[in-house]
Amino acid sequence: MNDREGAMLALVEIFSVSPGPMGTRHARRELGRHGYDLSESSISRLLREMDRRGWTQSVETKGRVLAAEGRRRAAEAVLARRGSESVTRAVAVRDVKDLLDLLRARQAVESAIAGDAARAANPDDLRALRRIHDSHRGAVGSAAMIAQPGLMFHRKIAAMATNRMLKLAADMLLAPHLDRVESVLDLAVRPAQDEVVDEHERVLACIADGDPAGAEQAMNEHFASMIAAAEASVVGRDDQLIQRLLDWIEAGGHPAPSE
Repeated sequence: MNDREGAMLALVEIFSVSPGPMGTRHARRELGRHGYDLSESSISRLLREMDRRGWTQSVETKGRVLAAEGRRRAAEAVLARRGSESVTRAVAVRDVKDLLDLLRARQAVESAIAGDAARAANPDDLRALRRIHDSHRGAVGSAAMIAQPGLMFHRKIAAMATNRMLKLAADMLLAPHLDRVESVLDLAVRPAQDEVVDEHERVLACIADGDPAGAEQAMNEHFASMIAAAEASVVGRDDQLIQRLLDWIEAGGHPAPSE
């Protein structure tokens, strides 16, 4: 979403809670509270565009109010925000049990996604997946792991799938707010990063061969290995460190990236 669209959607929400018609000056002040520093002339142009779209309508000289389409847009924005907040809370990783639960959920969803991707793979997607995989292999043991090429590999496979329900589940389990949790996971499986790359190679080969059953099995085995490595780490000498990092993330901190 660009800033213009974002500002108009913010205006829709502002209008939705306004007790009466709102003029340009009032709209500018309220938008400023939402982080938009726009001139009155810019606000006027946005309001005219909202009129054109049927989101707002003028009330004589008093300003504007939401039209029916604007009220619908406002309701959608509120529902989308609440849904996003609910998903974020549902997939929050606060302790080592949550970390293992996330891995097991990803195992179920991403194994099915790998099979789906194998049915729909095209040459462009396969080339892109190969580039990501090669960058991961080259990054192991170096600071380049900060770019999380392993996570990029999983996201690319999810993007290649065609099953909308699986893609929706993957979007939730691979949501950006979990990127820092991936750093903790990298720490848990760091001794096995070469094995992770080899497992990715087997997944890639099955997808490239158009072998859905093989791709699903390879991804399932990959997650089984990661879960075993994570379990060994969280019940061993790294358990307190991993919990401290998860606590740090929950508090808004940023764990050091693995190398």
